[in-house]
Amino acid sequence: MLRGERVERTRQYMSTQTADKMKKQLLKDEEYTTRFIANCKVTLLSNEGKKHIALIGGGMSAEREVSLVTSAEVGKSLIQAGYKVTFIDMGVDIASVLLELQPDIVYNGLHGTYGEDGCLPGLLNILRIPYTHSGVFASSLAFSKVHSKFWFIANNINTPKSIIVNKSSNIKHDPMLRPYVIKPLTQGSSIGVEIVLQEDDFNFANYDFPYGDQILVEEYIKGREMQVAVLNGKGLGVLEIQLLKRRFYDYDTKYTEGYAKHLCPAPLPTAIYEELLKESEKIYHTMNCKGVARVEFIFDQKRDQFFVLEINTHPGMTPLSIVPEIAALQGINFASLVKEIIKTASFET
Repeated sequence: MLRGERVERTRQYMSTQTADKMKKQLLKDEEYTTRFIANCKVTLLSNEGKKHIALIGGGMSAEREVSLVTSAEVGKSLIQAGYKVTFIDMGVDIASVLLELQPDIVYNGLHGTYGEDGCLPGLLNILRIPYTHSGVFASSLAFSKVHSKFWFIANNINTPKSIIVNKSSNIKHDPMLRPYVIKPLTQGSSIGVEIVLQEDDFNFANYDFPYGDQILVEEYIKGREMQVAVLNGKGLGVLEIQLLKRRFYDYDTKYTEGYAKHLCPAPLPTAIYEELLKESEKIYHTMNCKGVARVEFIFDQKRDQFFVLEINTHPGMTPLSIVPEIAALQGINFASLVKEIIKTASFET
């Protein structure tokens, strides 16, 4: 059997009391760093509660590990809040598992494909199970870097210039003037993102398109990176990221302590701070988002202008994640944040 593949997996029902135990159990099996999981792994975390919540995480995307950490932290809060909680490590039989479990609510703890791209919300709409986070339209739109870019432009929202490059075009030179950024069309956590500066020894002819046959090539704007958390349509605050070890906010920087410094609230003039909140709320509402979201900006001080890079409808809930940190600024601790997200659970008709 190839690494990352498993044709059959046995459902396991077991009880545990802490997120740490859960995380240890879920992360210990290297076979679960996978792109194909035939059968869900079901773990009963708490057998008693006012409502039964199915916490879906893990899954089959490149962001699997982050999703497991998010699920561990969220699971702990749900148990402490008095819910019956079942964790589902998502496989292709997710529909039959949900029909068997009949949960009252699904907490969508997935990151990346199948959970963040609108697939799981679509299934839950069909099954009529209320779920957290955004629905099909907002999730799929935000997950596609190309279509969200078109959406920003159509709604008069500043965003860096970009072009789509196809592998079949067989381009042998830089597709746009340096510096530029290479982005896979549908990956999160900065997976596959590369920055090409003027002085870099980089030959585009050798780029192998590791995440699909199309990429987004975007102008690189050097500036201050700002993150805005939005909950139920209201901007909670702005956080600035100062890089300590890497040239951009990549996967390692996001999830490794000591790679970046967070300034919360961001040290900005009041007018700029408020404008970022307002613009984030505009993006949230025009995309018809639900629950929690995070909007990423670059502020170009030379032009005194900010540009939106993306909106994330399924932001991380790990100990190093940005949304919980911004929420804490408003007096919303992690447990309260999870409760607020649960309150937004619904399905689309």
